[in-house]
Amino acid sequence: MARILIIDPSSEISELLAHAVSRLGHEPLVTTAVSAGDEVAADVALVEPAFHDTFAAATQLRESQPELPIVCLSIYPKSLAVAALAPIAYLLKPFTLTELEQTLRLALESTLAQAV
Repeated sequence: MARILIIDPSSEISELLAHAVSRLGHEPLVTTAVSAGDEVAADVALVEPAFHDTFAAATQLRESQPELPIVCLSIYPKSLAVAALAPIAYLLKPFTLTELEQTLRLALESTLAQAV
């Protein structure tokens, strides 16, 4: 079981993602903000980068925890600004539970590879 940080401005989407993450056997951690210097005890971050607050939170995560895999989940196509987050994957909403599962597996495998 992995700890999956969910950063989305919509509480409804956050709840839906938390439910999906739980169904996949992981522990969801939901937030809308991350402050400078915060160390988040998560294995993967799921981020909606299309909004200022969530993009800023993801940027803070990238700065404080450069090894943390970030997966972007968005209603908008990938932008140049998102490249600064160095996401391991980018899923366009809506996506299937299978796509989320495969993406989380990829992200967790990358974490294990970094640890070796």
